[in-house]
Amino acid sequence: MVSGDRNGYFNVFIRHDDTLTAYYQYRLMDSTILNVGSNSQPTVVDWNGDGKKDLLLGTETGYIRFYANQTSDTWPMFQTFEYVQAAGSPIYLYRCNPYVFDLDGDSVHDLICGANDGYVRFYRNIGTNANPILTAEESLKTPDETPIQPPPPYPYGSRCGFGDWNNDGLPDFLLSGYDGTVVWYQGQPNVGIEAPNIPTGNRPLLTVYPVPGGPPVVIRTSRPSPVLISDALGRPVRHFAPQGDLTWNGTDDMGKRLSPGVYFCRIDNPAGDCSARIVLTH
Repeated sequence: MVSGDRNGYFNVFIRHDDTLTAYYQYRLMDSTILNVGSNSQPTVVDWNGDGKKDLLLGTETGYIRFYANQTSDTWPMFQTFEYVQAAGSPIYLYRCNPYVFDLDGDSVHDLICGANDGYVRFYRNIGTNANPILTAEESLKTPDETPIQPPPPYPYGSRCGFGDWNNDGLPDFLLSGYDGTVVWYQGQPNVGIEAPNIPTGNRPLLTVYPVPGGPPVVIRTSRPSPVLISDALGRPVRHFAPQGDLTWNGTDDMGKRLSPGVYFCRIDNPAGDCSARIVLTH
């Protein structure tokens, strides 16, 4: 378990059997204490795609620090940091709270941030997990275009998290604020994601059904295209040659039956690419 705190320190709690050993005020490799000034908010994730856990730290000053893991997952150590950027400039959100999650279902990590003003910002990763390239911020909204914030009377200090809260195979969104209330936004089935910024007449389409369900899962494309299926960590598990509609029986390229869970289907086409979420239930 990890935590930030009001004074800007990063704290680590290591589990040994049924107890936790606390390492307060975690130190850098040169033995100095890791401190961001005040209101640190950590997220642990492999941010540079090298297979090791890295550290993102939100700060009261508004910047997000990326500390690359210099050692291993057995005992991660950090030293220098870089500021996380979006649209070519460092992200600045007062009392920012970063959270890494593949929100758009393209098998690449995105960045979601709560902040002091209560709004929740989404930074889409158009790069890769090894080289994240974040676009300009978008505010998360409900289907009726209402910006998501903590509930009144104190709609400030947003803190967010994602997970399958009701065990239906879809990601849910949890949001809290200054008054401590936690609001649950239930995830909705997503049968396909059209590739953005491509004229409608040329845009490839992809749908999968049932969601959740299967195997088998029917994958329909508007034109023959290579199909790649990846697991929830972005690891390719099944490749299909260009064809029209196809049925996936839930096995990998070696014919081994995969475990139930969330997978992602992606097609690449000269007119653009698109992806869809698959949820195997058995």
